[in-house]
Amino acid sequence: MAIKVIITRSFRPDNLKQASRLLMELRSLATLQKGYMSGETLVSANNPNKLTVLSTWVSQKRWEEWQQSSQRKKFSKKIEPLLEIPEETEVFLVGEKSPEWVDMA
Repeated sequence: MAIKVIITRSFRPDNLKQASRLLMELRSLATLQKGYMSGETLVSANNPNKLTVLSTWVSQKRWEEWQQSSQRKKFSKKIEPLLEIPEETEVFLVGEKSPEWVDMA
């Protein structure tokens, strides 16, 4: 089952240029991974230092393989010091599996 991964990062204002470069490199590597389908980067209209990356993967297993890869961990270590607060990652199911409340209607 496909998933969507949402990663939100708040960067220190003085690190935004370096952070943008690292995120572009990281995205380029992600596109080459098995199971990567698509992705986009969103910049908050109210806070230009807050970026959200939305990516789609064919399965949670493929996302977790990428998340645990040495390449991604290497970039995470470079990005971490540029953040104001730790990044937040959330995984959402897409498609077939519906939450229980859907059947309650």
